[in-house]
Parts: sequence; structure tokens; C-alpha cells
Amino acid sequence: MKLRSEVIIPIGRSIALIFVLNALLVGGAERSALEWLDTMNRAFRTLDYDGVFSYQSGTELTTLRVVHVVIDGIEHERLVHLDGARREFLRRGQEITRILQPGDDILELEKAVPPTRFVRAFSSRLDAIVDLYRVELTGTGRVAGRRAVRLNIAPRDQDRYGVGIWLDDSTGLLLRFERYDLAGTALERFQFGRLMIGDVPRAAVVPVEYAGAVKMEMKLEARIDAALEHRARWRPGWVPRGFDGYRSNNSEAMAERDSLEAMIYTDGFAAFSVFVEPILTGRVVDFDWRNGATTVVTRTLRDPSGGNRLITVVGEVPTTTAKKIAADMVYVR
Repeated sequence: MKLRSEVIIPIGRSIALIFVLNALLVGGAERSALEWLDTMNRAFRTLDYDGVFSYQSGTELTTLRVVHVVIDGIEHERLVHLDGARREFLRRGQEITRILQPGDDILELEKAVPPTRFVRAFSSRLDAIVDLYRVELTGTGRVAGRRAVRLNIAPRDQDRYGVGIWLDDSTGLLLRFERYDLAGTALERFQFGRLMIGDVPRAAVVPVEYAGAVKMEMKLEARIDAALEHRARWRPGWVPRGFDGYRSNNSEAMAERDSLEAMIYTDGFAAFSVFVEPILTGRVVDFDWRNGATTVVTRTLRDPSGGNRLITVVGEVPTTTAKKIAADMVYVR
């Protein structure tokens, strides 16, 4: 994805002036690209903010409100869907609460594919990021009425998507985000339309109670250690380099499905999940689907006992990558 500086000059001026202005806009920034990423990560965790943003994935567009307040050193976050069914997602430290309407599609979806671990959009391991992506400052702009610095984050291989981000010039908070494929086509967009930073009242993270709401609790899990990964019967024999594994969320739906194995992997900018479960009917399933940046690939594998297992890979990776992961599952005795 090529980003250009929004500079207007009178006709007849030397074209070289455009390149000089671009160099000043990019090179004159006080921070390097990696320093901006570090500032962004700290802004996510430490700032109080309240804003409304639009999110587009493929042809789907929705509007949400996000509120983040740090209280006694603990992060409190509230995400509210402003379109469609009433949905609220609350986070207090490592604890997640979902407040949904009865019959919400999310409730049905969890019965088929359990929720994955909440993953931060960006990695704090900057040394690992530069090994996987080229990070460059590409200019300045304006988002939600605020001056913004633009960064392009291009993958160094074919197994992940690229990212473009716009950060608030004064705080480093993320204002706009785009995920794009190797051809430069945007697949997913996020952008604030209204944003207030600082002086957010604590009451703003308190959910709106209504009759009949369905509450679901879960807790964020830590990175998989070597011993836990070894105990898993099924696991990917190959994942793209830089993707670390995590356990799936603990939820009621997961507790009811002892035969299902689930893991999530992230490189800090993207995440995908792998689910393995038995197929009782013996039916062979072979299915590929993509909407925006989200890919779903299912395959049927024969297990050592002669039964069939359904492998599902879902996440923000190219379809070819998801297919390679699903085709290279390993059974550990």
C-alpha cells in the first residue's frame, strides 16, 4: 500500500519540491517508526479514552464505542456495539464479561467454534516485529480532527498481511488501522470518528443493564508453555515464523466440550486459531471461506484410531497460509 503526503503546490513548481516536502514530513518526526510503536503500546494500556469508531471487514460495516479507564492500576475497558443486536464486552484486567441479547448469533457461534483469547492488536516485542515486518514512517495526516502520524508495516514473507496505522501525534494512541493483502487491497479498516482522551469518568465503563440480558464470563489465558503444548494430542506441525501459541479462553461452552482442543497463535499484528474435534457422523468436511481479512479453512483428517477429526483454522492470515496450517496437523502420542 502506497501512502502519499497530502501536499498541494502551485503548478509550475519543481516536482523535486514534492520529494523534499515528503522527506521533511517523514524524516522530521521526533520519533523513529519503532519508537512510535512503543509509544502506541503504552498509550493502549495507560491512557483514559472514550471514542466512537467504525469497523469494516469485507462488505460488513459496524459502529462501536470503546471506553478505557485505568483504575487503581487496573485496566477497565468497555466495548459497545451501536448497530444491530445489543452487545457489550467488558474487560477488567484479565477478566472478560460479555453481555448479549437472548438468541444472539454469537451464542450460537460459540457452540460451534468457541471464542478465542482476547489478543492485543499489536506486539510489545519490537525486536521480533522488525524480523517479520518492515516498519516505516510514511507521512502525516488527520483523523477524527487530530493530527496523525502514518506508519506502513509490510510483511517480509507471503504468510501474513500488511498493516497501515495512523497514530495520534500528541499521545501515540491508534486512530486508524488498515489491514491489506500482498496486492495492496484493503481487507479490514478501523477508524475513530469521535475521540476524547483524558478526563473519562469511571461511570463510563459501567454497562447498561436491561432485562433478559445473557452474561458470559471468561478469563484471559497466558502463553502456552512447553509442557502444556506437549500434552496436547493435536497441534500444528507448521505455523508461520514469529507466531506464538496461547491457550484458548476458559468459557462455559468450552467446559462442556472436553473432546475439543483449541489454541490461538499471534505474531503481534495478526492472530489465528486452530480447533480440533471429532466428527461423529463420519462425514468429510472440506471448506474454505474468507470475509475481509478473516479466513476460515476446515479439513477432515483421519486420527490414529481410525476416526475422523475436524480441523478448523480461522484468523487474519491469507487463505494459502491457513490451508498449509490445516494440512500439517500432527498427532502426539
